[in-house]
Amino acid sequence: MERTILHLAIDSFPIQAERLRCPKLRDRPLALIPGASVRPRVLLTSREARQAGITPGTPLVHARRLCRDLIALPLDREFYGGIGESIFERLAPFAPVVEPGGAPGAGAGSGRFFLDLTGVTRTHPETRDRAARAGRDVEHSFRLHPTLGVAANKLVSRVAAQVVAPDGDLLEVSQGSEASFLAPLEVGMLPAARSAEIAERLDLLNVRFVRDVQALAAPQLARALGKEGALLWNQALGVDPTPVRPPERRPRAVAEETLAQETNDSRVLSAHATRLAAELATGLRARGEGARGLTLDVTYADGHEASATRAFAEPLRGGAGIARGVAALLERAVRRRVRVRRLRASAWGVTSEPAQLTLWNETEAMERRRSLESTLDRARARFGADALVPATWILHGLTVRAPARP
Repeated sequence: MERTILHLAIDSFPIQAERLRCPKLRDRPLALIPGASVRPRVLLTSREARQAGITPGTPLVHARRLCRDLIALPLDREFYGGIGESIFERLAPFAPVVEPGGAPGAGAGSGRFFLDLTGVTRTHPETRDRAARAGRDVEHSFRLHPTLGVAANKLVSRVAAQVVAPDGDLLEVSQGSEASFLAPLEVGMLPAARSAEIAERLDLLNVRFVRDVQALAAPQLARALGKEGALLWNQALGVDPTPVRPPERRPRAVAEETLAQETNDSRVLSAHATRLAAELATGLRARGEGARGLTLDVTYADGHEASATRAFAEPLRGGAGIARGVAALLERAVRRRVRVRRLRASAWGVTSEPAQLTLWNETEAMERRRSLESTLDRARARFGADALVPATWILHGLTVRAPARP
């Protein structure tokens, strides 16, 4: 059966999301920068800012000289991800499989989505109509203008959506015409040509357009570019067998905190991390769940981020085990002397499977720990979260908060 893939892309999605949040930003020169960085560089720009000569990577100080009316805002990934998740859910009725189409880890916050329309429609006009209705629904519901590309695979549909961005609507590439469609485009449109190393080699070879790649043989590209050569050659011909996959949704619980006062004091950070671990454990216990893995994300005062992850053979259920795991992750994640602004602990691989029984003397000790933790939970539920607080927390003015959100 002939595949039919729709790529829906919202050009400069974070910029459009900020203008959705504050309509006064519309038609104003806008730049997104890392939050609270001492010497920030521009990460993303609006069309008005680009017209003033500001490009990603420009120091903010220099950007303000180029455009005195420039508005600089900190990047808000959680806000963009929330809007992206809403768009993802809105697209679900249009295709049996929908996949966020951004960079690895970006998820729905990239503002790009693949929809597998294979078998959903019978004719090309029906496919175009369904794709157009999906685009109109997103634009009507979120006031965000998407561009649409329809083709026989993910690669060509994505490139088609890029070609008509930012003001176009829909471009369809019929099966069999992929190579001729790609030929006049710049080689940088192909994902395999975007890394700095590959781009430099292609420049030395005077390969500027996709047709220049098509003119070469696969062995020639392999000798010049290594294993990336074969991938680039296939992409230049419009070959991409990658299926549309639904996003992996791992059940998880999350506890996070933005510190009232930024610090790099290991004792203070340890106390805050221990509280996050307690919140995770309380939430999991309340639902009768365990976690097969822990992740700790750290955001520094200069905007840099770090993360540490560990998986466990058996699900963690007790507060002591989760606290030890988070403490170990804190040591791995915090490697800089810069003050920390934010901590985020998450338990993933959440399962409600019953705990495995042991045949040795640990059973009695485990039961005592569980009994103690259950007693603490009941006391806090009855007398308030501040009724029982570890002594190490009191020194830093910490109390027990609500359990971690699932």
